Amino acid sequence: MLQTQQEERLEASQGSGHRILIISPWENRWSLGGGAGVSDDFNFIRNFTRAGYELHFLSPKSDTAADFRVDGFHTHTYPNFFKPTLSWPTSIRRILWPTLYNAIVPAYAVQLSRRIRPDFVLGHSHFSALASYMTREFLQIPSGVKLFGVMDLVHTEWPRWKYNFKNLEQILALKVPQDVWIILDDGTKGDEAALRHGVPESKIRFLPNGINVDWMSAPSESAALRDEFGLDRDSYVVLFLARLVASKRPELLLQAVPEITKRVDKPVHFVFAGDGEERERLEALTRAMGIGDNVRFLGAVPHARVPDIMSVSDVFVSTSRLTNVAIPTCEALVCGLPVVAMDIGNTSDIIKDGETGRLVGDGDVEGLSAAIAELLEDPAARSEMGRRARELAKARFTGWEARTHMEMKIIDQIIAARS
Repeated sequence: MLQTQQEERLEASQGSGHRILIISPWENRWSLGGGAGVSDDFNFIRNFTRAGYELHFLSPKSDTAADFRVDGFHTHTYPNFFKPTLSWPTSIRRILWPTLYNAIVPAYAVQLSRRIRPDFVLGHSHFSALASYMTREFLQIPSGVKLFGVMDLVHTEWPRWKYNFKNLEQILALKVPQDVWIILDDGTKGDEAALRHGVPESKIRFLPNGINVDWMSAPSESAALRDEFGLDRDSYVVLFLARLVASKRPELLLQAVPEITKRVDKPVHFVFAGDGEERERLEALTRAMGIGDNVRFLGAVPHARVPDIMSVSDVFVSTSRLTNVAIPTCEALVCGLPVVAMDIGNTSDIIKDGETGRLVGDGDVEGLSAAIAELLEDPAARSEMGRRARELAKARFTGWEARTHMEMKIIDQIIAARS
């Protein structure tokens, strides 16, 4: 029934660490090996295995995912029903995926747990709440769920019917008992959402996102880097770095391009670094708007190269409908790049209007155009905001090693308490 990608003998946990089962709805470990994407799993695996923990990831079967090869890290799979149904209508997938997940994955998790005997089971995202709980009950071990954000639970301004309809799966998941909920602060107010939906405060651990704080010494702009990214040396560069998916709303920046280029007296490159399901549509929109000379789609940029693309940019833009202080925005501040963002969730806690960047109303394309154009035309303001951005990053952000050690402490305490 279970398929393993690494046929290694299961040994006792190394050092003083514990054996942990992680149940995940994602095929791969995101940015392992320095590739593009969010690096939470990469840092979790690297730092936990260094500390002597033995990690077992249970995730969908993948023919392409390259996993991290390190002592103490093992991968196991269950049938991948996500991939063959990815093109189905969202209304169908929204019912199908949780149904299949909760019908299939808990059984795989319980069987695997009986074999490897973990000390703790950790579910990734609301998808895994039931699987974590069932594993806990069958094996009598502590369980937790790790939320990387709470998506549309941030939209408390919506009418109640819309809020409940859009968030039904998450609301139900928060009702499933766990020993702990580890919620990352991505700006969607996850701690408040969990409390609002009945999770006891004593079971919530609200942690900062890990950030590459060492990027504060990122390279200065160089002509060679501009040439490498195909950017004119005498142009302004506006950077959008994120997955190209609907929730990030990259089309709002495209809509602002004509007005910005009219207001600014120098050429402007609008660089979209990232890939995703919306890329083809965005490229078609770019052609239809006749702005192809100003727009560059770089595709996924390896994580190690993010400081380089930040260094050749003048302004960073974030237009998400969920949160505009996700990891890429924080990385821009670390690199001393002023941010223009739409004010949603906890964005204003980090992006201080007129200090570390500019804030505009949610969905306000006209305001977005004006703010970007004004910053491009004011190098002194950009420089001062960039300096303040680095200062804020130094004072507020947490490095990956410190963040993952917070998780170690939480898990160790839960295991000790349950024992």
